Amino acid sequence: MAYVTDPALVAIERKIDDGISLSREDGVALLSTPDLHTLGRLAKAAKERKSGNKVFYVLNRYINSTNVCYANCKFCSFAVDEFKEKDRLVRMPADEVFAKAMETGPNFNQVHIVGGHDPKQLSLDYWIPLMRRFKEALPHVQLSLFTAAEIDYMARRHRLSYDEILGSLREAGLDNINGGGAEVFSERFRKLVCPNKVDAAHWLEVHEVAHRHGIASNATMLYGTVETLEERAEHFVMLRESQKRSPGFNAFIPLAFHPDGNELNDCGPTTGLDDIRMFATARLMLDNFDHIKAYWMIQGLKVCQAALQFGADDMDGTHGSTDEERIYHAAGTSSGQYVDDREFRRLIEEAGYVAVRRNSTYDEFAHDWTPPTALRETVGAPGA
Repeated sequence: MAYVTDPALVAIERKIDDGISLSREDGVALLSTPDLHTLGRLAKAAKERKSGNKVFYVLNRYINSTNVCYANCKFCSFAVDEFKEKDRLVRMPADEVFAKAMETGPNFNQVHIVGGHDPKQLSLDYWIPLMRRFKEALPHVQLSLFTAAEIDYMARRHRLSYDEILGSLREAGLDNINGGGAEVFSERFRKLVCPNKVDAAHWLEVHEVAHRHGIASNATMLYGTVETLEERAEHFVMLRESQKRSPGFNAFIPLAFHPDGNELNDCGPTTGLDDIRMFATARLMLDNFDHIKAYWMIQGLKVCQAALQFGADDMDGTHGSTDEERIYHAAGTSSGQYVDDREFRRLIEEAGYVAVRRNSTYDEFAHDWTPPTALRETVGAPGA
């Protein structure tokens, strides 16, 4: 019998052994426990029940197509006022987005694009032709686009229901919705921090409708600002209940707050222990999610490698060698822009797991898989 120093974890372990989902109170206990050894043991075992000895990564392209956003969230260092900050403004034409994705050739499995509430770009007229272009040129690549907040904004601008707009996006090739915009579901938190963004109920509704259209999705939580541990735990419960209503979430990604250049710069940064507890708690609370992602761009490669011992089974994507992530770099992250997939495999194998290349929906690929020769010749070499 393993030695447990926190009595709260004894009862939690019994629940896990009996297949009982953990409560909000259990979540708070996990998020605050000093017994990291037991926490890690429980989360690691839960991870291995889900994905065995595998840890996943994806070869992808990451693009911030616009940084114009009118949501005015207090935690954001990325958004610009297009009239007052013209020197920082990024708003890519569709041709530029496509060319950016192709700069390093076609050997990738996911296009991951994140923007903002930009009235000049966030429209079906912009995105549907671009999505179809990607699907025609790169049939092996999955499109991981938009957040629920962006879809809500686009639906309201077009005066369409979620069902109508997601049906159109699915027909054009949307495979996956990104998990951003969730922040913390607490109404108190959202009134303080992101009052102009889609509320929790509608964020969840967008994902649930998407799942019914065959669109997969991810979920997130932004932690380390003004939320309480109770609000974090409630966020997990709400995600778990949503997954029961309309299955389709693939992965949960904890997003650590970075304080540079925003209105919440008195908060954060998160500590390593807070990060580790978040990964482990997510794995134990979200018993109906298959994957917990340690996104190296946010917590850094070293913390994410350690997270593999605390319930995480995914380190996200390499990004293209010419990609430029702007959201977390504007907020002060010290991570780079690109990781060679050989480095991913080295870190995963050192942690005792088998590195598995995937796409957005976790289809598996050999690490040296490449697109068909005819496709490579059609699309052209890097820079073509």
